Amino acid sequence: MNDQAVWEQAIITTGSWYFGLPADKRAELDELLEEIMLLKQKLVELVTSSGSSTICRNCGGQCCLLGRYHVSVLDILAYRKTGVEPVIPDFTASPACPYSEVSGCLMASRYRPVTCVIFNCQPIEDQLTPTERDSLHEYESRLRATVARAGRIHNIRINRPLLLSCN
Repeated sequence: MNDQAVWEQAIITTGSWYFGLPADKRAELDELLEEIMLLKQKLVELVTSSGSSTICRNCGGQCCLLGRYHVSVLDILAYRKTGVEPVIPDFTASPACPYSEVSGCLMASRYRPVTCVIFNCQPIEDQLTPTERDSLHEYESRLRATVARAGRIHNIRINRPLLLSCN
């Protein structure tokens, strides 16, 4: 099965699982998803305010070349929770990330994969002040802990890559 077909099936399967959760479990997951989305937003805002956009534009997004497998079940659940349709990946854009275009990532910050929001190359790290680095590490730590808590709701690896989970 090709990546596009796996993606489409995974979106359906993830949505069915999410909407089939008992109300109390879904409410618990929704609360954690909201926190996860907020932390992702804060992480992206922090590095963006330090000048990462210019660095990324000049680099051309070398770190994004392996993005195909970064989107997880968790990321699709966030889309389902908010009622927003997930981006439509272009798996023919190899080797570029199928979730991006020339102007950058197609996903709003709060929906981006954990890997994408926590990774910062050395030039970006060098732009951060010590206070910003401390905040970055605090947000990352909280994000990882919240993702782990979300996975324990049904004892699943919620952060497992979507294309690998459903293939």
